[in-house]
Amino acid sequence: MCERSIASRPSLEQVVAIVDFMEKHKSLALGKLRGLEGRDESKKLWFKLTRIVNNISGPTRPMKSWIKYWADKKSTVRSKVVSSGSDPNILCSNIEKKIWDLFLASKEKSSNRSRNNSVKLEPQFTEEPFLNDDDMDEDHDNEPVLNFEEPALDFEERQMVVMEKLVKVMSEQATAMSQLAQASQVNAQAMERLADASQIQARAVERLATTFESIGAATHDVRNALLDIDSTLKRFYTTSPT
Repeated sequence: MCERSIASRPSLEQVVAIVDFMEKHKSLALGKLRGLEGRDESKKLWFKLTRIVNNISGPTRPMKSWIKYWADKKSTVRSKVVSSGSDPNILCSNIEKKIWDLFLASKEKSSNRSRNNSVKLEPQFTEEPFLNDDDMDEDHDNEPVLNFEEPALDFEERQMVVMEKLVKVMSEQATAMSQLAQASQVNAQAMERLADASQIQARAVERLATTFESIGAATHDVRNALLDIDSTLKRFYTTSPT
């Protein structure tokens, strides 16, 4: 991850990514993840979201800073609507309207009904962050950038980093094996062509040997013919009168 200083305001792309992620994980957005398993799941999801957001153009923050940003963002949206007499039209941006509609509107309506009935009810959902409030109140500008490969990571985070590296190594190994298979195939094709060439050469040598054999036989016939002619001439001159 590249080193970027923590800025006070996330980029629009980062805010959109956070809201989209929360829309897919409403239990996290509404603070429904309770108990030991819920806290563990919440931590994993926040770790995943932190990596997503920090890889988008904008400031890089540690996980606890994004948790605080989300809580502050919801609180700001809620305060705007409540201060306007519960009129969500006071919200100017589409992002804030989406946060209100998805995560706050139903809770606010429930609270209004409770107040109208003069019944004091406990909030239906309370966010249960796995970080202490003291940690959440730190100034964003003074927070160090969290490097996901540093020893400060907990077991789950280190395990995820190791798994990612393992997947990358296995992918590179698969690519190398594929290249090796292609090279072996090319080599096999070359050997096949060499075998074909050797077979053609063998047939050519065989034809050449047959040709030389034919020439040898013809030479022998010519020699025999010459011997016959010589013998005939000798007999002719021997029997002629002197």
